[in-house]
Amino acid sequence: MSTINDDDDEDTTYESRSRYYVDDDDNMTIFSRYNRFTATMMTANNTKVKNIIAVSIVLFGFIAILNSSIQLHHDDYNRNSKKLAISLMQQEELISQNAHSVVAFPPVMIRGQQGSIAAKHEENGIHEGAERNLQWKYEPETVELREQHPLVHRPNLDHLKVLSPQTNVNIAYDKPPNETLSICGRPAAISPEQDLEIMTKFQNTCKPVGPNDPILLIEGVETFGRTGNNLIEFLHALERAQNEGLTVGIMIDSWVLPVITQMWMAVQENDVDGWMQHMENTFCVKMLSRDELSTYANIIHMETRELFMYKTRQSLPDYVEFQTYHIRNLFRNYNTGVGVDIRHRNVNDMCTGINGLFGPDKQSSQIYSVIHSRNLEGYAGHELLGRVAKNSGCDPEAALNMEPEYIKAILEPIGMLNHPIVFLTDHQRPEILERLLADKDIGPMIHLVPNEASWVGGDITLGIMANAFIGNPASTFSGFIAKSRLALGFEGNYLFRAKNENGEWEEVCEKRCVFWKRMLWNMA
Repeated sequence: MSTINDDDDEDTTYESRSRYYVDDDDNMTIFSRYNRFTATMMTANNTKVKNIIAVSIVLFGFIAILNSSIQLHHDDYNRNSKKLAISLMQQEELISQNAHSVVAFPPVMIRGQQGSIAAKHEENGIHEGAERNLQWKYEPETVELREQHPLVHRPNLDHLKVLSPQTNVNIAYDKPPNETLSICGRPAAISPEQDLEIMTKFQNTCKPVGPNDPILLIEGVETFGRTGNNLIEFLHALERAQNEGLTVGIMIDSWVLPVITQMWMAVQENDVDGWMQHMENTFCVKMLSRDELSTYANIIHMETRELFMYKTRQSLPDYVEFQTYHIRNLFRNYNTGVGVDIRHRNVNDMCTGINGLFGPDKQSSQIYSVIHSRNLEGYAGHELLGRVAKNSGCDPEAALNMEPEYIKAILEPIGMLNHPIVFLTDHQRPEILERLLADKDIGPMIHLVPNEASWVGGDITLGIMANAFIGNPASTFSGFIAKSRLALGFEGNYLFRAKNENGEWEEVCEKRCVFWKRMLWNMA
């Protein structure tokens, strides 16, 4: 039995190479030479060469795949670097498994700066000495925390009847301008005269949109964060249009309409034409279809992330006035369970939370407080609130932990410990509710929203209409509730709290801090 050793294999290989290269037939074509070479390589005596060729092919394939992968990562890195200039530490702060959001914070502010800073506060309508922690300066530092959110499906509007311009008046959308604003039978604290004056002021700035007028377009189905972020993005779009003399254009299949119509501005009687006109009149916007878009030449595109990051040019009093005006516009048209949203789904009643807890008979009269416990996904929540604390002077942990001592320090002085305490939560830290239930003073008063009545719109209304609202200033959901309460003239927001030198809890930032970008940056 013969075997092939290393030396035999090497000699045979050399002979094979010699037979190929020393061939005296110089007239062979390149194809003939290739075929002859292939046949020679396939002989039983060329095992080593075949192995070398096979390994070489595998290596070259691996190198090619690796190079393609590196190039793809490089391209992604370049794109992302241009789009999101954030540090590695910031990129590690993923708030949610289903998100697409970035929450950025203002530069860190240091206490004790006087002079020109105080003058700037005067310009913004916040006077020196109004609160003990309102004098800081900027440092070149920002933090961004990211979360993702599922894409919103494009709505199907085929089912909605479109009326002609001559027949698009629908009495369901016509409300007396001097009607007292009320939600779930509870009147707003802002007087009808003041509300009408502000409404008239901003409605008079609306103008028809010509084919060459600039339009800031809200388009696409990709959302940027959750409900609180989305509402900020919509209000920021209206804000930029007001600042720069633009008109907000809203594509009929864009992300913003499902967000709005699930809670406000329901389509009545399938009259999409009348609903579009009502949207345009209410928010001074232009509703657009794909066919209509081509008739306008000056379109400004702005991603939802950019809308969230937008910083107003207005002073704080002007910014508060404009934002609260549009928040009231939303609640002038809150959904009551009648009509459909933009996806043709029956809308829910924004009052279901209040009714589910206290019944329709007590809808307008029940005295209660709300705790909104938002954990913001663990470490990221601590980072978020820590940044807010550096800017505002509030405690960096209290609004996350919601300890019984913290809650009682708020509710006891205002006489609310003897009334129901509604607990709203993201369910990430069940021990918070357990501690509150175990407390002898708070536990008996805790109320939880029934499952059948619990949804985002009902929770928002519960928070807004409460006699006292305790929230997390690092949560855009808490922030929207607090802003809405101010828009409706309600006091009793408790978000920015810290202990003073006597160990007593107190508010450290005035009520407009939820609108102040020096405190909350793009969340304001």
